Amino acid sequence: MEFRQLQHFVSVVETGTISAAARHLNLAQPAISTSIKKLESELNTPLFHRRERGVSLTEEGQQFLQHARQILQQASDAKLAMQALKGLDQGEVQIGVPSMLGSYFFPPILMAFKHQYAGLTLNIIDSGTRNICQQLLNNELELGVVADKDLTPELDSEKLIHVEMVVCMAADHPLAEKEVIRYKDFLAHELVLFRKGYYLHSLIEKISRQEQLAPQVAFTSNLLPLIKSVVRQGYAISAMWKVAIQDDDQIVTRPFAESFSIDLSLAWRRDSYLSRANQAFRDFVLQQVKSR
Repeated sequence: MEFRQLQHFVSVVETGTISAAARHLNLAQPAISTSIKKLESELNTPLFHRRERGVSLTEEGQQFLQHARQILQQASDAKLAMQALKGLDQGEVQIGVPSMLGSYFFPPILMAFKHQYAGLTLNIIDSGTRNICQQLLNNELELGVVADKDLTPELDSEKLIHVEMVVCMAADHPLAEKEVIRYKDFLAHELVLFRKGYYLHSLIEKISRQEQLAPQVAFTSNLLPLIKSVVRQGYAISAMWKVAIQDDDQIVTRPFAESFSIDLSLAWRRDSYLSRANQAFRDFVLQQVKSR
């Protein structure tokens, strides 16, 4: 049994088809098929049910998947442990951060960390909190910012920030005359939304179901400057975290009548090895938060 066979097997499981796994691994499809067949031959048991539209695990395949993932994770942990012996003069910090938090909460922390650890590279992955949570669970990320309500028992976490959702609009928008905004009034206007996978998109879907009103979506984008520009010029309104709105944005904010806020935490897998660079970053961030 070879290490790469386990990688091929797990990739087929996660992508659903041999062809998709081949694209993901940048390999030829026959190479993946041959690798899987050889693995099944060595184990003397079929791992997949093969169908026209893809594959599904056999009962034996389900059991073997747990072992394969454990072996791959242990190999990854061993690599990180060896890299950690080199010290903190090199390495990479990788963290998943939602757009708005990444734009207005993290920059001062990132710059302060980079000043202290000049040899480390910072790789910020922009995504929605639910996507980040899933990436942590899939061992695709070591660190991520996750909404507390999405935390699972597999994750350890520490509180970062409490954020309030507000309605954002141009200064001359009709809703600017109101002190608070009801959901049905919000849904009565054209909206600019983040794409699916982001918490704000899920919120709009939730209140739409609650009010039994279809949202009037004028724009969808994950580009925060674009969203602000659309709102500022009065083409649409949006819901955003209050922390993301600055005085020079020239955007009016109003709270929802039914106040909505969430807690965000820095999270990591409980049973997974954390690289020394990511450990240093986690500890630095949490110390910065506590000192505020």
